[in-house]
Amino acid sequence: MHRAWALKEDFRTIYHLRTRAEAEQRLDAFLTAAEASGFPAFVSFAHGLRKWRAEFLAYFDQRATNGYAEGITNKIKVIKRRACGPSTFDGFRERILLCCG
Repeated sequence: MHRAWALKEDFRTIYHLRTRAEAEQRLDAFLTAAEASGFPAFVSFAHGLRKWRAEFLAYFDQRATNGYAEGITNKIKVIKRRACGPSTFDGFRERILLCCG
């Protein structure tokens, strides 16, 4: 279990690097370690990340993510699930504005 935590931390530190070149080196090392770990979740994650490598590394060019928008979308979905379908659009809109506004 310690190895899984260490892999998670290795990946997390990539976001704190200053240059794209450093990030590329650390990402390659992480991907190799994740695939060799034998943990199915890390192996699958590494395979997916290899497919999205260019998009992941683009963060180091602009330092921008869509994390805020993803968070708002998730909150809206939770509101919708909890309400079992609001009775009116205005009621749904008010709940969203109250939660996310």
